[in-house]
Amino acid sequence: MSRLAGKLSHFTKKEIDKLFATVQYRVKTPAMNILFSPRQKDFGRLLLIVSRKVGNAPERNKIRRRLKSIFYEEKFYQEPYDCIIIVKKEAVMVSFAELKRLLQNAYDEQKN
Repeated sequence: MSRLAGKLSHFTKKEIDKLFATVQYRVKTPAMNILFSPRQKDFGRLLLIVSRKVGNAPERNKIRRRLKSIFYEEKFYQEPYDCIIIVKKEAVMVSFAELKRLLQNAYDEQKN
């Protein structure tokens, strides 16, 4: 794992407050809500919010790992945005390919 990969999802409380205060674009899907805010550092970051309502710990961790992997592999950290993903219960049933498509579509819509 590169040095950057470890920093892609670390936020302080102050940074999270600023992130939510500056949200500019929202995408709602049945599996998740995706919010975009101007990035605060030299690279875009990913904030994942996965509540206990989504599933048990292994299910929540699996969704987190998948979303982080997609974010890193597709190089979304190069975009000029920080991304907030609020995961819903329906995300447990969504395949990796579908998660990738949803996230890619959200970034494509955000650019337009």
